[in-house]
Amino acid sequence: MTFKIAEFHHPDFDQEFLKNAPNAKLVEVVEDGLSPRNYHALSIYPEYFKINDKWVLAEQSRMDTVAVAHDEPGKEYIDVIEFRNLKKGDKVVVGRTEDASEGIYVWTEGFQEAAVDADTFAFREGRSRETAFSMDYDNLYELLEHEREAEHGYVTLILGTATVLDRDSRDALAKIINEGYVNAIFCGTETAAFDLEQGLYDTTWGQETFTQEQNTYHNMYATINRARRYGSTKKLVESGEVKDGFMKAAIEQDVPVVLAGTIRDRFGLPESIDNVYDAQNEMRSHMRKTSTMIAMSAILFTIATGNMTPSYNRFGDTVRPVFLYTVDVQEFAVDKLADRGSLTAVSIVTNVQDFLRNIGSAL
Repeated sequence: MTFKIAEFHHPDFDQEFLKNAPNAKLVEVVEDGLSPRNYHALSIYPEYFKINDKWVLAEQSRMDTVAVAHDEPGKEYIDVIEFRNLKKGDKVVVGRTEDASEGIYVWTEGFQEAAVDADTFAFREGRSRETAFSMDYDNLYELLEHEREAEHGYVTLILGTATVLDRDSRDALAKIINEGYVNAIFCGTETAAFDLEQGLYDTTWGQETFTQEQNTYHNMYATINRARRYGSTKKLVESGEVKDGFMKAAIEQDVPVVLAGTIRDRFGLPESIDNVYDAQNEMRSHMRKTSTMIAMSAILFTIATGNMTPSYNRFGDTVRPVFLYTVDVQEFAVDKLADRGSLTAVSIVTNVQDFLRNIGSAL
């Protein structure tokens, strides 16, 4: 198969209903974090706003956000902003229609022409229980090769603890990081700490041969203590004490790892982000650049990240889909991302450890 990503095409702005549409109504924010009434909430589809008689594409439309217009003549653009990040003086687009009648136009057909090609990655990739899921793996292998070579390729992984409980899958994860297929990682404190525990003590949950989940946290807490004693996980890895693992690979390859704390955390690594808004901001800084997201056995992190991920993005002069893969042994877990309306979400129902071994072997 020759790899190709669906090309985006704009609407025909010479159509009468678009030519004759009014400019979008803008209302200034009067207080930080307080949106004007009748605000326009964005969707996952590409959206255009008419500013100074010019249709402007919001480049990273995503759910649960508002459109802030910059209307300096000749420099018109749209910022996609979370409600809490609104600032006094921001000009918010108001209006609840999407048919251009209020200067707001939702465009659902931007990638549609290419979608008729079965060998093209595109929105609405139809699949069923009868689908040969090996096809998903083949597509993903080619996509990852493409992203590694592409100027704008940026692959973000979301990791659950199951990814590091098996030695072979943990080795495969470190391999794909070392070989340049990964640009950012999101996970919780325990996932990172379990990985470091194996690199230091050769144990998982305190067990040399992992058999079951149990409350043997001595080595994990000793691992966190050691990182805190060094002042950072990076300094711990640089000490040479950590023999292997994805955290070692990420630090050595300068791949950022965002450790978002949760209410369940008992003890955090030095880099664990305890403030939820700070964690969101750090995650969003990577999702704005992400072209492919792969979420593995981390349902809560997956849903959270999916909600802040645009379904398309502009990289330079190119508008392209953002691809999302979600992998879990439970069908319910993988379908949650598709249920939220992600146009390019591909669900793979499998043991995440087998998934990683396959990816590591194929790449």
